[in-house]
Amino acid sequence: MIDNLKITKGIKLIISLLIFITILQSCKGQSEKSNYNPKAIEFNNKAVQLMQQMEYDSALILFYKAIEIDKNYYLPYSNMAEIYLSKKEFDKALQASDKVVEIKPDLAEGWTFAGMLYDRQGDTLTAKKYYNKSIEIFDTRINNPEKKKDLTANRLNRAISLILVGQEVEGKNELEKLKTENPDDLKIDEFLKINKQDYIRQLIDNK
Repeated sequence: MIDNLKITKGIKLIISLLIFITILQSCKGQSEKSNYNPKAIEFNNKAVQLMQQMEYDSALILFYKAIEIDKNYYLPYSNMAEIYLSKKEFDKALQASDKVVEIKPDLAEGWTFAGMLYDRQGDTLTAKKYYNKSIEIFDTRINNPEKKKDLTANRLNRAISLILVGQEVEGKNELEKLKTENPDDLKIDEFLKINKQDYIRQLIDNK
């Protein structure tokens, strides 16, 4: 994943719920330790600062500049999706989220988040495809010995995707197992209290 991410308060979607966002997750700013163009990273990080000040239009200009410089840089699209959610421009948020998974198809959290947007728009068939894709990627991570340090986060995110795709019993059972293994993790208790509609409402509509 990306080093030293700066998190803005809006997508605490995916970041607080989808340890996401590891979300989707949901990634905001970035250090220069990456394969992306340093100038693009600079524009992205300046735009994140503007987002924190709710100067959304100015932030969007800089995100577009970052994309123009490096078309393989997916973080600006993720951040733009959050702005569009804040502005209740759901179609644009969905377009930006689809660009995230197009550019970085191994980002399971991105598939989950885009699926939630499709769900909100009423396209449940596409949403299920996206959730299933995220589950597939989470399974790969969980079975990868090199990803063991992120095992709990990936299991948690996979459980959320299971609930979203309609396999609530299986998802809640996995959350129960995680709670048994991590009894002091209070956020798991919160996840156990809510259902699919709650996730979508809290992560998307409460912006």
